[in-house]
Amino acid sequence: MYRQIARNKRWSILLIALFCIAVIGLGVFSAWVVGDAWPFWLLLIFCPLYVWWALSSATTSAASTAGWAATDAEQQPRLHRVVETTAIRAGIPMPKVGVIDDPAPNAFAASLSPKNAVIGVTTGALDLLDDSELEAVVAHEVAHIVNHDGRVTLTTFALVGSIASVAGMLMVLGWGLVRSILSEFKLGLGLIMGMLGLVMIVIGTAFAAVAFVLGPLISSAVSRRREFLADASGVELTRFPEGLVRALSKIAEHPSTVQAASFEVRGLFFVNTVGEGLLAQWLGSHPPVAERVERLKEIGRGF
Repeated sequence: MYRQIARNKRWSILLIALFCIAVIGLGVFSAWVVGDAWPFWLLLIFCPLYVWWALSSATTSAASTAGWAATDAEQQPRLHRVVETTAIRAGIPMPKVGVIDDPAPNAFAASLSPKNAVIGVTTGALDLLDDSELEAVVAHEVAHIVNHDGRVTLTTFALVGSIASVAGMLMVLGWGLVRSILSEFKLGLGLIMGMLGLVMIVIGTAFAAVAFVLGPLISSAVSRRREFLADASGVELTRFPEGLVRALSKIAEHPSTVQAASFEVRGLFFVNTVGEGLLAQWLGSHPPVAERVERLKEIGRGF
């Protein structure tokens, strides 16, 4: 567990460092284009400020993007009781509890640290699962919080938005420069600016590829490995692997796609939000349910 926590912290630091290097590189390129150093210094100041702002609001932003809505103990006494009991067993502060209004049985947890965690369960899961199964699902999500698993996903979620914004800015500016020579054929400086526009479009496309393809794929690859550990850690909290086996088996019989959840936060859910099959193997953030069930059965033989 402690190795997993350390690994998650290293991944988060690496993602932030790569983001800062990309932004500084953009600053150097922009300074070269305008012939002055002010764009470089502007982005150099912007980078740490943006990272701080993005990460400080990442948990609440991800929860909102997932369709999470806070609920109190009077509205959901059963869910609050299970979350509170599991948090006490795990030795973490009580997470903020919420419900995702969706018939798909699934659950959600997001946190950069156990101090600011949120947990949500869909209405479909609350209706489908009995108490021991709900406790097993919540224990799995609490294990993610204890292991700091949300760090990588939330860091990716926070930074991908900024990279996408930079990509959009580059492509718009680049297209503007290209249009300036398409509307009226120009030589000399006009042709040079048009070529710079093409370069900016290419770089913007590369940034967009990083934002919408590589970032989520990296997050998914890391998430798949974390799910097995969260299953095992959750069983340690409940001491009842059969509860998680039954929960996974029940959920696997129903569509698990949460309609309100965006693609960026799919790795924070209990099971794949893209279903099972070939697509899930490539884009899914979780291993197949059958494989998770088999591993849990092996753990159960040791109890």
